Amino acid sequence: MEHNLTLYGLSILLISFIVAYYLIKFLQEVWWKPMEIQHQLQSQGIKGPPYMFMDGNATEILERRRNSLSRKIQLFDDMFPTLQPHIHLWTKIYGKNFLHWPDARRAELVVTELELVQELLDDKEQSFSRPGVDTHLQKMIIGDGDFTSPGEKGAKFRKLADQAFHDTSLNNMIPSIVQCVDGMLGKWKQYEGKEIDIFEELWLLSAEVISKTAFGVSSVKGQLIFDIFRKLMSLDTENSQKVRFFPVISMIFKDDEMDKEAEKLGKQIRICCLEMVEKWHFKLAFEEKHCNGDDFLGLLMKDDIDSEATNKIPTEETISHFKVIYSAGQAKTSVLLSWTMLLLASHADWQEKAREEVIRLFGQETPNSEGISRLKTMSMIINESLRLYPPIVNAGRKAKKGTTLGKLILPANIDVHVPILAIHHDPKLWGKDAHVFNPERFSNGVSAATKDDPAAFLPFGLGRQTCVGADVASIEAKITLSMILQRYSFTLSPNYVHSPIDSLLLWPQHGIQYRRQWFLLETMAFLSSIFLCFFILVLVRIIYKCLWAPIRLQYLMSSQGIKGPPYKFIYGNTKEIFNMKTKSMSSPMDLSHDLLPRIQPHIHTWRKLYGKNFLIWGGIDPQLVITEPELIREIFSNKVGAYRKPKFDNFVKKLLGDGLVATEDLDKWLKLRKLANHAFHAESLKEMIPAMIESMEPVLEKWRTLKGKEIDVYEEFRHLTSEIISRTAFGSSYLEGKNIFDMMTQLGFYIFKNDGKVRFFKDRKYFQTADEIESDKIEQSLRETIMSIVKKREDGVKMAKTDDFGRDFLGSLLKVHHAAEIKSRISVDNIVDECKTFYLAGHETISSALTWTVLLLAIHTDWQEKARKEVFEVYGQENPKAECIPKLKNLTMIINETLRLYSPVHLFIRKVAKEVKLGELKLPADTSSMY
Repeated sequence: MEHNLTLYGLSILLISFIVAYYLIKFLQEVWWKPMEIQHQLQSQGIKGPPYMFMDGNATEILERRRNSLSRKIQLFDDMFPTLQPHIHLWTKIYGKNFLHWPDARRAELVVTELELVQELLDDKEQSFSRPGVDTHLQKMIIGDGDFTSPGEKGAKFRKLADQAFHDTSLNNMIPSIVQCVDGMLGKWKQYEGKEIDIFEELWLLSAEVISKTAFGVSSVKGQLIFDIFRKLMSLDTENSQKVRFFPVISMIFKDDEMDKEAEKLGKQIRICCLEMVEKWHFKLAFEEKHCNGDDFLGLLMKDDIDSEATNKIPTEETISHFKVIYSAGQAKTSVLLSWTMLLLASHADWQEKAREEVIRLFGQETPNSEGISRLKTMSMIINESLRLYPPIVNAGRKAKKGTTLGKLILPANIDVHVPILAIHHDPKLWGKDAHVFNPERFSNGVSAATKDDPAAFLPFGLGRQTCVGADVASIEAKITLSMILQRYSFTLSPNYVHSPIDSLLLWPQHGIQYRRQWFLLETMAFLSSIFLCFFILVLVRIIYKCLWAPIRLQYLMSSQGIKGPPYKFIYGNTKEIFNMKTKSMSSPMDLSHDLLPRIQPHIHTWRKLYGKNFLIWGGIDPQLVITEPELIREIFSNKVGAYRKPKFDNFVKKLLGDGLVATEDLDKWLKLRKLANHAFHAESLKEMIPAMIESMEPVLEKWRTLKGKEIDVYEEFRHLTSEIISRTAFGSSYLEGKNIFDMMTQLGFYIFKNDGKVRFFKDRKYFQTADEIESDKIEQSLRETIMSIVKKREDGVKMAKTDDFGRDFLGSLLKVHHAAEIKSRISVDNIVDECKTFYLAGHETISSALTWTVLLLAIHTDWQEKARKEVFEVYGQENPKAECIPKLKNLTMIINETLRLYSPVHLFIRKVAKEVKLGELKLPADTSSMY
């Protein structure tokens, strides 16, 4: 009995001891040790949120993340406070470096001071090791493969990875990457008019690229592996939203369904990786050793075969390294591409700059290694994308025993955490626009952007910790973006929800939907080809019109004895003509009636050099100058109907319209000529004489008051003829007529100013000069003034309730305009154009003839006396009468001589409509004849 009691007591004591031991160990883990670490770091100035028993800061971190993620984040918001709200808050409260507790047993020192970050990641003393993964799920995703671990094993795998991804290997990968991207773009053609999830597309693309370039497996097998990784990452995202308690408690309350699914997916990945290894072993058993290739898997297998038995790579380690390459290499590249595409879609200006650079370097050809290295704008965009959206937002290391960091003495096994996102979004490092997309900050390279502080930019780590696949990711991104930009323009879909989430990688939780209003640049290339063909055709036509045709015509005319000044490309002889006219008009001439050397110095000069008939060039238009009367008579007679009026330029059309003088329509000309003949037949002219006399009397009365003073007869006669033509032809007042003549004078000035100028865009609404714009305004005012006179006459007829529009020229026009027979009518435009023609012809011709006649009579007083004597003999002191005017023989002779010396029109032009024979000359079509 006593023996039993003793055994019972010993059992109780042993159990109590064991319970006490584990309780003390438990309390040490969840209380004493955290308190000790917290005290040790506080004594060195490192503060942080207080440790909570059996929780650390896990619940607070989770609550803050849930609250921040529940709020909708906008596309251009700073996402650092949303994704890592606890770090954002605690850096403000506790400083750049602080201590916090992600769970009850794990202390984590957060470091954002760049000096400490660089020392940590460089780890020259090898005082830090890679920390373990947070969860069993994450271990399934990235395995235990470690290229950065110290020692022979880490160096070995790092060497293999460097060999697989060195410069030569990267260049060899380019064709495979191009082929994969080309396949993706080919598939996009079937999605025309639909939205596309670019993240999904780029995820599959990166899977195919890494499968082919690193493992030499089919895209189907690679896609299967990445689908499993994708599911595991989704499970990890879901798991990250849960509080992780002390391991024993976590085991009690674990999610069986999630764990079962994770285990199932983990086994599938293991099977796929083993199949790849077995496939290589099978190949090596039946083929030469050199068949294994130079990709990562091939190098790994070759090294394993060449190694001694003791150095063979364990299968589990091989699988772990497969996971690292697959998950890191593929996932990092896909998220990099996705965020870059997002930024380009939301910044069309940078999308266009990138496209211009790609087209400039590659055209429509596939990217090559030389061009890829010259993609400066693309590199700036990718670097800025990596700054705003780093693939991994955190980097961590675990301190070994007796480790120091800067001046800090760190306890053993403490995790040191580098919040990359916080550093990349720090306004003190990147300026006030740190959260704004601005690739210009990288215009002078990464060193200039970081001010030579490498720890400020950590998308792929630092020093020996740099990701081995960084160059692969960069090249794949540049090739993919280049080929997309060559073919497409893209915008974000209105359905896109901005939701970046941190789960191992920074990836878009709901994908990135692009609106399928893609502008296919292949179409643009096709249009460019059409434009190029059109341009070549235009160029050929220009060369034909501006070079070949003139030289050919010059040769043809020269063979018939017609010479002239040589043709100058495009300008013809216009510059020479302009210079000659400028020189002749620059100085006053003697009181001589030989006007030709002054008014037409080019004709005067070239007639002496080349004969009576010669060829000149008004730009590209050939002009045959004819001074032989026989040939002039033949042109005027126009028996074969080969000679047409030339097409006037815009300035002349605005002055004359398409009236009797300018129209090329023969039927229209006959109709208008008939109207003019009717308005100015003999009886009508007799009826105008009293109005002419009445208009002249005030002028003579004014001259009497100016007796002994000089008079500008040109100005006087302009006013007189303005009054006469207004009253006799249009029944309007002097003031209305004067306004019309002033506007027509302004239009005449623009004709003179632009005479001889070569205009490359004739009759083009969208290529108007300042003179053309101003002359348009004058023409519009002129039209409105004429229409007011027309309306006034029409209103008068309506009020009088009669159809008599008057017997003057305007009345004749209106009568035909309102004719009962529609075919006989003329349009309002015809009325305006005819008014312009007769205002100009009636005014300028008569005022010019009167002025020059008075000049000649003033010079030749003998003829002045003869004319006066004749007038007194015919009229005495009476006013002129119609029946006596034909008796004025001397006056008629004087006027005719004046018109010979000072003809109002000094040049006639006709266009050869078809090939014709003129005298002995054979004229080709489209040649102008001037006489």
